[in-house]
Amino acid sequence: MSQIAEDLHADHEPSGRKLCQVNDAARRLFLDQGFTATSMDAVARAANVSKATLYSYFQSKETLFAHLISDECSAIAEDLSVPTLEDGLEPALRRFARQYVQLFLTAKKNSLVRVMANESTRFPDLCLHFYEIGPMATTRRVAQLLLDARAMGQVDFPDAMVAATQFLSLIRGDLPLRCVLGVEQLTTANIESELEAGIVTFMRAYGVCSAAA
Repeated sequence: MSQIAEDLHADHEPSGRKLCQVNDAARRLFLDQGFTATSMDAVARAANVSKATLYSYFQSKETLFAHLISDECSAIAEDLSVPTLEDGLEPALRRFARQYVQLFLTAKKNSLVRVMANESTRFPDLCLHFYEIGPMATTRRVAQLLLDARAMGQVDFPDAMVAATQFLSLIRGDLPLRCVLGVEQLTTANIESELEAGIVTFMRAYGVCSAAA
């Protein structure tokens, strides 16, 4: 666990109306001004709370931002449910892929992540914290789905985490980049075609029936 994550968990779990005010104000300021230009004083003023109250929740700006990133990742996890295998692996992967890619194409979901990425060289712990609770946690969930599918004889692979990483890369492709740059108006047909190609490629590599053929 990164130092920022340890600091965050070391504090009491903040809650209540004033915390909501702090969260809303901090998020707005970070998005409008960036991490570096936003001060704890400014957050306290915008949230209409005292500096003492703010620091009783969060001991530093990094810890406050880590809290917001944690909230962001929790919201994404709620929207990104891992489906069951009752209809087979391919339908499960297809349902997951649609949810996963849609999250990448939603600017609102990635806004804080972009602010954090701009500070990656100055605050590597913050990026590590996000990576651990965000992308890596998602990869582990997919890896567990693949392990369950392997136990049912639907796929075979030497390393679940490697297979999960490859699957996510295949379905994501360059869709997020194209979305951010605005170089192409993505349609549902475009997205479905990309997803299907990724799933087909993954199953050709690891699907038991395909390998046997």
